[in-house]
Amino acid sequence: MLISSLAAFRAVGHFDRYVEALPTEFHDVILNTVAGVWLPMSVALAHYGACESLGLTPDAQAAMGRETFERSKGTLLGTAVRLAQNAGVTPWTVLPHFQRFWMRGYDGGGIRITQVGPKEAQVDLVAFELVQFVYYRNALAGLISGLLGLFCQRVYVKPRRPPARAAREVSFRAQWV
Repeated sequence: MLISSLAAFRAVGHFDRYVEALPTEFHDVILNTVAGVWLPMSVALAHYGACESLGLTPDAQAAMGRETFERSKGTLLGTAVRLAQNAGVTPWTVLPHFQRFWMRGYDGGGIRITQVGPKEAQVDLVAFELVQFVYYRNALAGLISGLLGLFCQRVYVKPRRPPARAAREVSFRAQWV
């Protein structure tokens, strides 16, 4: 996810600003990381702290999440996405597997999906430090939107209850057509 996030910053022209905002003690580990390596939470906190300090609008943050998903979907989901797209599945086909996808990209926290309506779900993320960052919450909404968008015409994902700065959980409402 980190490598895809850095590639997204490069693609949209924010990479230099990101590097300036990143504490220098994290430059080597973040800028030279390779795929498949688990990084400590301190690295993720530094990364998302730098992301948040850029002051991007909520829409731009969500767009970064979608861009990150576009760059990582092959790694996270691989053949399953291609097969599912060709089989005509809906978001409900993939939503029950979110916890498994979560565990492939993150160490810690958990995700729960609750069906609210035929084309509406609540996505709860619990016990996860990164939700303290507004940037992370908005980017995650964009990432969820990108994933669900593979299986429907249009998708809307909005945070439901923004947590206090130190909170470790967030909920999203996802709707699609």
